[in-house]
Amino acid sequence: MNLIYRYDRYRPLYQLGFLTLVAAILVGCGAGAPAKTATQPPVVKTFTPHPTFTPQPQTPSPSSTPSPTLTPIGVAAPTATSTPEAVDYLKNPPERPPSPGRVVNGREYPPGAYEFIHTQFGVPAPLGRVPESFLDTLPTVGEGLCPLSGRPVSDPAVLQRRPLAIRVGNAPAARPQYGLSKADMVIEGLAEGGVTRFTALYLCQDADRIGPIRSARLIDLEITPMFDAVLVHVGASQPVLDMILSSPFGDDNIDDFLGNKGFHLDPNRRRPFSTFTNTPELWKQVVARGRQHAAKLRGLLFSETPPANAKGPATAISIPYRKGLSDLAYKYDASTGRYMRSQVGKPFIDAATGKQLGADSVVVVFSHVTVTKIVEDSLGSLSLYHDLGGEGRALLFRDGQMWEGHWRREGENVMLHYVDEDGNPLVLKPGQTWVQVVPDDLKVTWS
Repeated sequence: MNLIYRYDRYRPLYQLGFLTLVAAILVGCGAGAPAKTATQPPVVKTFTPHPTFTPQPQTPSPSSTPSPTLTPIGVAAPTATSTPEAVDYLKNPPERPPSPGRVVNGREYPPGAYEFIHTQFGVPAPLGRVPESFLDTLPTVGEGLCPLSGRPVSDPAVLQRRPLAIRVGNAPAARPQYGLSKADMVIEGLAEGGVTRFTALYLCQDADRIGPIRSARLIDLEITPMFDAVLVHVGASQPVLDMILSSPFGDDNIDDFLGNKGFHLDPNRRRPFSTFTNTPELWKQVVARGRQHAAKLRGLLFSETPPANAKGPATAISIPYRKGLSDLAYKYDASTGRYMRSQVGKPFIDAATGKQLGADSVVVVFSHVTVTKIVEDSLGSLSLYHDLGGEGRALLFRDGQMWEGHWRREGENVMLHYVDEDGNPLVLKPGQTWVQVVPDDLKVTWS
């Protein structure tokens, strides 16, 4: 059962904070990543930005800023159609005006509610949006290619639809999952209790069965707008749900808990791992709502030719989110050119195909993680916030090699994109990319 069904005991405290917001608005109206420390034995290489990971609840900072030890390299040169100004949004993050008031699913949110709820639960304020002229400076794929995978599309019409950002569980009882092999990209990050969860992105491929579908987390407040996506999930904790509904993408939200269509229960799976969906029904809903449009997805480049200056071979990768529960391994298969995924020592299978899942590119994104005040379950587990704004360290694995560089995200509406140590784009291999969002002190090893 999702936490949202049993949040009533916490809701009075939350409502008190929200009333404070309303009062404040009425009064107002009346007044008018650190340096890398790597151990490099003869075979195994390690990336360890920080010695330990002991997240503690923190008060929100006024804005998301790059790690002080990283020197922003600047933005790409403007195109002929962009404005003459070349603003470095890493050094000068875009301002964020308060979100407008809105009524979504029968819930009324006053102006500024989205930002206010962040502050009430120890979550840093969301990034502002960069102008379209900045997006035009970012690289993009060629005509007829999927911007999330670099593959040719079978029908150009698929590029006129919105990406679907679908939450898929990864607790032991959720495995094996369905439909992940059909995602253009999969983003994985810690939820709580050492368990990870996926946000699978679908744009250029369809999947007849995806799941089990689980609840949203704070990371989806960053993933959804960066891809201009429609968020698909089963509920959320009350603060996270209120953040989603009061956000600028509150109308781009398909939630089984709110009675939206497109979800199906599997009687052979126990709750909460029994809810499934599919892309054809979901995209029909997007069209019916009048929310369908081509998303502007710029920032990623793909090529069959690997980038220059690889740091060395990397045919085995270890990402130990949590030993015995969420420790991952990727092993490079030279015959297919893919990294085959295992978890807790077992091949990671897509139940729809019966085959082991693999990635054409694996990107490790090191993000600062803090613990918030949001209670996610009946045990009192607190929600994690992954800072995906500004710039941080990144590793790219493809073709049995490793490259080190940075990830960047200059604004709320900018996809995570990747550059090498000289600021040149890190080129992904065409196909499916798995983005592993990890704490910035996690020890990732490869050999």
